[in-house]
Amino acid sequence: MAGKAETSKTLPVPAVGELQQIHSAYRLNGKNYLKWSQLVRTTLKGKGKLSHLLGSGPNKKDPKFAAWDEEDSLIMAWLWNSMMPDISDTCMFLTTAKEIWDSIRQTYSKKGDAAQIYEIKVQTGLATQRNKSVTAYASTLKNLWQEIYHYRCFETKCPDDATILKNYIEQDRVYDFLVGLNPEFDQVRVQILGRDQIPSLNDDATILKNYIEQDRVYDFLVGFNPEFDQVRVQILGRDQIPSLNEVIAIIRSEESRCHA
Repeated sequence: MAGKAETSKTLPVPAVGELQQIHSAYRLNGKNYLKWSQLVRTTLKGKGKLSHLLGSGPNKKDPKFAAWDEEDSLIMAWLWNSMMPDISDTCMFLTTAKEIWDSIRQTYSKKGDAAQIYEIKVQTGLATQRNKSVTAYASTLKNLWQEIYHYRCFETKCPDDATILKNYIEQDRVYDFLVGLNPEFDQVRVQILGRDQIPSLNDDATILKNYIEQDRVYDFLVGFNPEFDQVRVQILGRDQIPSLNEVIAIIRSEESRCHA
């Protein structure tokens, strides 16, 4: 195993089960441990190599150990390549992939780190929709919530407590989401908050998408010539306003009928 520690800074990309080099945007830089670790675990699990991170390989006396150990060396090089040089240097002299994994986790996972939790909460509080679509804005918040879920550790004593906590967190996220919406959604925000039961975030996003779609339908109908007054009244008189594509199809059908 001594040869492992002598690997240079310019490391070859190992071909362990066709492992691909991690994209530079996801290389561990000290601030993106959560995404990096998820990518590393998922990649190795998909190739059946997760035992190298868990240290659950064959015993040294097992005939399969030599092949597994060689593979471990290649995965070590793959891990070093997935980090920025100043980080890989700190674990260059460790002797197994598990030692590297454990060392990086202890240094960068920051579970329970109050400063990290505070920073993410600040980012969440400052997040607003601005020029983003509703979907893009919701995705921004979801990424922040996933991070804070990783850093905050909750322990519940029974299933009922877990359910209460889950509902509380979901409602808190809904409020965060509604606070940052643009003023154009004030009306739908009031409608959501006026409900007897606050809907989930996914329900909120669906409500907003429907609201936007309806708004587009109204804009579309307003500009039509008087010859389409009858069909316009029919569309607006429906129990549920159809989608814009459906409205366009209805109008085209009416136009063809009128010009037939």
